[in-house]
Amino acid sequence: MTLPIKPILFAVLLVSLAITTSACTLASPFNQLVAQADTPTPTTVHTLQPTFTPTAPVTPTPTKTSTPTLTPIPTETPTPTSTATPLPTDTPTVTPTNTPAPPPPPTNTPLPTDTPTPSWDFRLAEMFNSPTNATIFSIVVAVQNNDGGWIPGYRVVGTDPNGIVTKSEPSADRETGHTPANSSVIKAGNVKFEPQPRAVYIDGVWNFHLETVDGKQVSDNFSITIDVENRQWYFFRFGP
Repeated sequence: MTLPIKPILFAVLLVSLAITTSACTLASPFNQLVAQADTPTPTTVHTLQPTFTPTAPVTPTPTKTSTPTLTPIPTETPTPTSTATPLPTDTPTVTPTNTPAPPPPPTNTPLPTDTPTPSWDFRLAEMFNSPTNATIFSIVVAVQNNDGGWIPGYRVVGTDPNGIVTKSEPSADRETGHTPANSSVIKAGNVKFEPQPRAVYIDGVWNFHLETVDGKQVSDNFSITIDVENRQWYFFRFGP
């Protein structure tokens, strides 16, 4: 707690004044004697000096400043520019041309008709083949009626892979040969086909049909494939 400075100073002044008055009284000779006899030795009184407490400096309170508000700068509105409007152009007048005559209506195309299959007098009623070691290409052929009788006067016509055509002798009215005797199946015929000029096996496709002695084809065409490394003997039988 800080004492007031002015009252302390006033009290000190009063004490000093009292001491001065006492000194003046004791200044007379008599009094000095009495004082010397009665007055005790003065005691030195130390006056306390007042302690000054420094006042804390006042810290100024910062003044709040308002935050400036950014005011946007107005942008200039561009002045619209005038656009030139194109003048209308004259549309050319189309001169009509002669309209071509419409095409004639389509005519109905007749549907293709099936080509009639020729009616042959004979057909390949049977074909049999079996492995063989023979080097001569020989085919036994039978031309028979429905009762198994021999029909004479027909040739077997064969064309080899090279286009060479061979015609057999005319068929007989009796049996003239048969397939190899050592075969598991033996077939008899009344005509034999062996290609000319040599009766040898030729790799490739061979084509055959039956015809009369005057060259009229009487059966459909058919083919076989020959492999020289795997030779086979063949038997054909034609019937009505």
